Amino acid sequence: MEQLFKRTERNKRAWSTGSAFFWISHRIGLWPATVAVRCQTERLESEIALLDTGAEWSVIGGETAILLEEQLGSPIESSRMSTRLGLIDGFLHHVNITLLAGQNSGDNLTVESTVFVSEEWEGPLVLGYRGFLEKIRFALDPGVVPGEQIFYFGLAE
Repeated sequence: MEQLFKRTERNKRAWSTGSAFFWISHRIGLWPATVAVRCQTERLESEIALLDTGAEWSVIGGETAILLEEQLGSPIESSRMSTRLGLIDGFLHHVNITLLAGQNSGDNLTVESTVFVSEEWEGPLVLGYRGFLEKIRFALDPGVVPGEQIFYFGLAE
């Protein structure tokens, strides 16, 4: 398994617990994704998501929002999000998002995340900073040649 390590004063310890291939300039349906990774929300099938360090919240919309509706329970609060397509209304919910490790590449990582959920959002699943990326360590290794890019991840402790 490929792993990153963090040196401490006394020793070194694992910095990442899993890794996986990531896509550069990948299309998710009609949407371009500069960086795309495979993940799973709650117990739904895995999907490819846009990893966006500039997005305030992770965003779930469209069919996935409808499928999760019964599992989500009461929202934390209602919210409005400004997107390049205009304002959309939705709710903040706690959602388990699992980053999926590649075969023989460590462990999957499940994070209890705060996510903006809106049936109005027609774009891809977005993995944003607040409530998700802020809870993990991650690194993107673009590789030497196309096809070698690796996404490392572990819980921030």
